[in-house]
Amino acid sequence: MAGVLLLGAGLGAAVSKLSDVIIHVLRKSSQFRSELTQIQETITTIRPMIENLQNQTKVSDRLKHEHGLFITQIVGAEALILKCNHVRWFEIYTHAVKLDKLNVSMLKFFQIVVPLVILNRIGDLQESITKGDSSRSSSGVPLLNDSVIGFEDQVRKLKEMVLKDSVGDECSVVVVSAPGGCGKTTLVKTLCHDPDIQAKFDKNVYFVTISERPNLQIVIKDLLGNKEADFINDADAINKWGSFLNGNESEILLVLDDVWDASIINSFKFKFHKYKILATSRTIFTQFNTYELQLLNDHDAAKLFSYYAVSEHQNEDIPDDLVDKLLKSLKYSKKHPLTLSVIGGLLKGKPVVSWRVMLKKLSDGQQSILDLHQSIEHCLARSLDALEKESEMKKCYLDLGLFPEDKRISATMLMDMWVHLYNHEEDGSTTLERLLELSYRNLATILRINSPKIAND
Repeated sequence: MAGVLLLGAGLGAAVSKLSDVIIHVLRKSSQFRSELTQIQETITTIRPMIENLQNQTKVSDRLKHEHGLFITQIVGAEALILKCNHVRWFEIYTHAVKLDKLNVSMLKFFQIVVPLVILNRIGDLQESITKGDSSRSSSGVPLLNDSVIGFEDQVRKLKEMVLKDSVGDECSVVVVSAPGGCGKTTLVKTLCHDPDIQAKFDKNVYFVTISERPNLQIVIKDLLGNKEADFINDADAINKWGSFLNGNESEILLVLDDVWDASIINSFKFKFHKYKILATSRTIFTQFNTYELQLLNDHDAAKLFSYYAVSEHQNEDIPDDLVDKLLKSLKYSKKHPLTLSVIGGLLKGKPVVSWRVMLKKLSDGQQSILDLHQSIEHCLARSLDALEKESEMKKCYLDLGLFPEDKRISATMLMDMWVHLYNHEEDGSTTLERLLELSYRNLATILRINSPKIAND
């Protein structure tokens, strides 16, 4: 690197010295003022490029050759310019021609160096991407933490959506949507390890977590596998990702996990038909193709609970009827995988008496499921925190808690309430909009009743 800096610094010093010589000669003589002024303007033009040379991480042999010739020319140019004060009258024309040639040569250097420097920069970028890619794992997809239960059919359906060809040059986008803790990340991890997906994309599966407040520049660094990459702003980072895609002839699958805003997905979209985006989100983004993750059926829910709750090293057998009763007491968890795994983990290896105490607490309402473990409460809290900027939306959601749990709520009842509380229109349009938004965020389920009145509405 020191050699490269000396290259740029040496050239800069030589040109600066030549500029000083021109100023010195112009002060002493008016001869050749036009020619010397043009040379000075050329120096001003190429000076930024000389500064750029000092920032090159490496210099090609061609660039070194051009640099050497130019340094030699600059040294000779000093003598040529100093002679301007001593030129005899019959040498004026020939000397002016020599000065013009010097100016043309300096411009020629500028025209040659610009593309060479650009090529160097492109080479540096490609090399950094290559190094980054070699430091990635074989697929870039995290390993699965535990056994996957109840996702076989869902993986098959999601795979069909992901592998479906896009229209024209557009990249395809599929978003897996479900409430927090339902297994969205587990589903896409399982899909990425599927043999058909591995055969299609090989090592070109890129997996990153986005979260509520993403730093796009850090995300792009992770994708490129280059922690030292330097971006001007988020737009520059996204453009670098686009350049990487453009230089890649393979099929590419980008997995964006835990997306909270559709604009993030739009940022990563490019017109590239070999490029696919698979995202997970708690929200249904209506502008994208969406796969709504289904709840576990009774059989798979029991199987998942048993996987986490029953230990091979259990000192005493847990009666089947006790397991069944405990599962029934969890009916309000909606067969939520996170809840089943947390409660199962709390009971694993525990004696029968601990199971009976847990059953009593849950059945009698002595303890809320949210209080069993901070991970369950945190999961719901993240969805509520996302509503902080929309105070009315949050109030509407909390109002749903005034009604009996797991019971249907009449939309007209909510409309009557919210007309008075939040000044909604009496025609129900604002109420319906709020309910749809809560539904899109997987915070409420809307059931359509087939009746003439509803149909006409």
